[in-house]
Amino acid sequence: MLMGTLALNISLLGQHLPLRPISTRVFTPFLVNPAIAGSKDFMAIDFATTIQGDDFSQLLSSNSRIAKKGPRYFGAPVGKSFTNFGVGGALFNDHSGPSRNLGVSAAASYHMPLNDKNISFVSAGLAVKGIYNIMDSIADLDAPGKESIIPNLDAGIYLYSQNFYAGVSVTNLLGSMIDSADMALYNIPVSRQYFFLAGYKLVLSRSLNIVLEPSLIINLDDSLKFNSKETYNPMLKLYMDAFCLGAYLHDYNNLTFSFQYKFPKLYIGTLIDFPRDVPFYKRDLTVEIAAGFNFGSVTKTSGSRYHW
Repeated sequence: MLMGTLALNISLLGQHLPLRPISTRVFTPFLVNPAIAGSKDFMAIDFATTIQGDDFSQLLSSNSRIAKKGPRYFGAPVGKSFTNFGVGGALFNDHSGPSRNLGVSAAASYHMPLNDKNISFVSAGLAVKGIYNIMDSIADLDAPGKESIIPNLDAGIYLYSQNFYAGVSVTNLLGSMIDSADMALYNIPVSRQYFFLAGYKLVLSRSLNIVLEPSLIINLDDSLKFNSKETYNPMLKLYMDAFCLGAYLHDYNNLTFSFQYKFPKLYIGTLIDFPRDVPFYKRDLTVEIAAGFNFGSVTKTSGSRYHW
């Protein structure tokens, strides 16, 4: 099954790609753990854009398991099979105040099966990326303009099966690699971040295709503040046949909900972030709209029609 995803995001900008758009945690988690790239049996292509006043950002990403041709009978190939290798990549443009970042990343992963049926895997992944940062001069702070090329690495390990998944990763492994004074003045998304992700799918009704998926994301920086509640970001998804309803607590001052509906060859969805600390009419809501397209055929032999 081959799928592409298009997402439109209108939200506040974040400081550490890919903490924004918010939907990267829900729809494209391989951006924080390259070992996830290729863990699904379809290819995803995602585009996200953020607009907030004069600030804006765009993110284009894709990941897939590498496939190979199946055996040949009477000179004709019979289907395709997946290799153990996955790939992914991303391009982004982020403009926030006096700072602009242009970046690219390329990820590769290796998936090792843990049983003969190939339903449980452990994978390891590495992403190489670079950021071209342009910092405008700030006259009030007597800060001159500056241009920098900042290389970096992401790495991760991921364990997954039909019901359970867990992974650990580090993004911006090499750290900021820029002067701390510049970090205080400009918005440059290159600080080191640590992630732990785990979730489990509980089948509530096989006949009605109802599945509950609780999960948890733990996000740390070099301070390793485990006692901060902001470190722990729970997520809950409820799949009801072709419909998915989700809630994600990525910020304890906000409430985030996601909705998806999956047709055989198309899914549509949205993500909305509501502020809790101020009335909604005093601050813009974060709204993300997503659409996915299935470029392959959906047959009974390819698994569940409503494959998530």
